[in-house]
Amino acid sequence: MVELPRQDLPALTDSAERLLADLDSVMKQEMWSQAPATKTRNTLTILVSWLGADAPLLETDIRALVDGRSLKFSGRRVTQFLETRGLLITDAEFRRDAQQKRLEAQLAAPPATIAQELSVWIKAVRGEGKWEHTGRTYQSIARYWHVLDPILKGWLADGIESLREITRDDVKRAIGTRKGTPARSIHIVMRNVFRALRHEGVIFRDPTRGLVFAGINKTPPSVPSDRLADVLSHAQNDFQRFVMVLVCVHALSGTDIRHLLLTDLDLSRERLTVRRPGKRHIIYLDELTYRCAGLTMSTLRKDRIRDEAFEVDDPLHLMRLFGISAQTAMRYITAAHPERTAKLPR
Repeated sequence: MVELPRQDLPALTDSAERLLADLDSVMKQEMWSQAPATKTRNTLTILVSWLGADAPLLETDIRALVDGRSLKFSGRRVTQFLETRGLLITDAEFRRDAQQKRLEAQLAAPPATIAQELSVWIKAVRGEGKWEHTGRTYQSIARYWHVLDPILKGWLADGIESLREITRDDVKRAIGTRKGTPARSIHIVMRNVFRALRHEGVIFRDPTRGLVFAGINKTPPSVPSDRLADVLSHAQNDFQRFVMVLVCVHALSGTDIRHLLLTDLDLSRERLTVRRPGKRHIIYLDELTYRCAGLTMSTLRKDRIRDEAFEVDDPLHLMRLFGISAQTAMRYITAAHPERTAKLPR
């Protein structure tokens, strides 16, 4: 390994010698090739000769040394080596993400109030706001900005000076400028922006709250009424009748039905939310579905548990499946299998 002439360098301290020995050990263990090993050792030697190794080194000093001298020095490898040992003070400005710089440049275009509001949104999405969560990357935020930018320009052209002025109708009109997936993307971005601003206390009212992108807002065609009536006549209870309607009228799958929650049914708005991977589908209830769903969810739940009790005479199974107490499970088993309960352990 070719080293720099030492006559022009200050004498190395003991800590500097140990740090260089540590570097030599790493390079040998990782089997660095000759060229990068020489450049890295030369760079670190000069740094610790002049600055010592008792305190962390500034990344700006390393960059100042290697700029214009790339053939002899290796600032990147030295930076990595020092950072792993806690001996580097990073240059935050130099390390700023390229997408971050681009977003900051784009924030200079809107009026000051909106720019400040959007800065709060970006900070919240990054996980640096009031609510702790895993933040998104600047690259992800840049994709959101790509969707938001044309809408924002339209609002600015209309004289909007703050996102507090945006109404539910404004959001609907923005979504209405596109169809299909692009429209859904606008809905997702709008919801993300205004939820974040609401959580951060920048706005008092979220115009996207309760706004659902449903795609096609019409009831799918059902099976003929005579055939449907024949199917429903075979239902043994209210729960089965409701499930049959969901399948025959709205074509829900078994997976859809198994994932339904009590809170998914909103009778006041005459709709049912169906949870699917990565999205939610809204069913607008027709008259028949509404009547079947108008039964109390408590009744439907009891019917479901009773059906399971008829199929499996195991109280432990009911307790695990439905989260009910031992006493409640035994009550269902007794009702479903009166002739067997005397044999069951209590």
